Amino acid sequence: MISSKIIKATAVGLVCLASGATMWAQFRTDQEFWNMPQLRKTFEDSYLVNSKTEPELSQEERELVRGVLEALAENNDKAAALRQIQNAITSESSAALDFIAASLNAEQGNLKTAISYYETAVEKFPSFLRAYKNGGIMKVQEGRYEAALKDLTRAVELGAVDTMTMGLLGLCYVNTSRYYSAETAYQEAIMMDPSILDWQVGLARALLQQQKYDEAIAVIDQILLEEPENEVYWSSQANAYLGKDDPETAVAIQEIVDRLGKATPESLIFMGNIYLSRGLSELALTYFERALKMDPDQEAEVYVEIAEIMTARGAYQEASSVIGDIRDRLSGSLTDEDKLRILRLQAQIALATDQGERVIPILQELIERDPLDGQALMLLADFYSAKEDVDGYARADLYFDRATKVPEWEVRALISWARSYVSRESFRKAIPLLERAQVLNPQEHIGRYLEQVRKVALAQAGG
Repeated sequence: MISSKIIKATAVGLVCLASGATMWAQFRTDQEFWNMPQLRKTFEDSYLVNSKTEPELSQEERELVRGVLEALAENNDKAAALRQIQNAITSESSAALDFIAASLNAEQGNLKTAISYYETAVEKFPSFLRAYKNGGIMKVQEGRYEAALKDLTRAVELGAVDTMTMGLLGLCYVNTSRYYSAETAYQEAIMMDPSILDWQVGLARALLQQQKYDEAIAVIDQILLEEPENEVYWSSQANAYLGKDDPETAVAIQEIVDRLGKATPESLIFMGNIYLSRGLSELALTYFERALKMDPDQEAEVYVEIAEIMTARGAYQEASSVIGDIRDRLSGSLTDEDKLRILRLQAQIALATDQGERVIPILQELIERDPLDGQALMLLADFYSAKEDVDGYARADLYFDRATKVPEWEVRALISWARSYVSRESFRKAIPLLERAQVLNPQEHIGRYLEQVRKVALAQAGG
């Protein structure tokens, strides 16, 4: 299995779906957000009066608003209109004036000021539907999804059931990890207006997060009819098939992205990981190398973990190639922890490929950096134990003993040390080590092993 960290870092569509900063979670740009027809209509209607859910204006306020609207129709000078409205606002004035001031500020991009006026409006008039709705829209634009959710939910309670409100509710739910609620809200928004692609994209995201892969695939199929060359949607489709345990289709879809000439480092790593999970290490390496060449400014951690997976799978040559590429291309982004992980990998590879003498300086450097590096201590212990001579065993015992002093490595060190004694036919020395391991972490197979060692030790002693 590929580790969860690699899946998270390399499954392009899922990464895009999870990020609040991408097109899956936000509208593509501020300008596109404001140019949505439904949103424009919401704000154009903001200067009209709905007596059922909005406060009344006094006769004087009504005359003021009428004059402001007439002036707006003539010269569209919203700054002047805003000044007139703001000058008329007092603690006793109608909430409708605060609402108009909020809407004028919103259209000029003064979101924080707009939100403040909307909040004042609902304080003055608690059933002010459009103030809740527009305030919620502003908070969505700021990325304040929890706060927006409260406003939009209240707007729905007051009767706002339209595609914009339900779609933005879905957006808030999905960005606060309430995926079932997001699914419901998006479905309602799509029923009201199936032409808004963002709602379909949001629904796909909510379905994927709930692992409803078949439904997500159906939605993404529809999205791809609208944007057939969008690599993000293709990659998300691939993730859905991967979730269905259908890696062949997932890879085939990513190959489409590649043939479209829209492969990214992430999509190439995605394909490499699929091939790696199927044991095709050489083919996987070609994709990893392409990904590295494509962007020299990537984070090294993903590739370090790829090398770790390859090493664990015994693909030592490919792992060494990845390590070489990391050092050649990503050395500037290597953290101290990355460097230590690479040193450990090199040590493991050297030991596994009978190049033990080369590994000693590497392991000693690791221990100098961190005397409690349990993995390095264990590797040295195993190396010297494998020499099967008196000096080697003495050194091995020293490193095994030091490894048992590292809490997270103690059990493994005790078991490995015991097995080293068994290989030397020193069965009695192995017994207390295994007993200690069983006290710390009882394991059925170690218990059986301990009983066998006891029997052999007893026979060896002649009893």
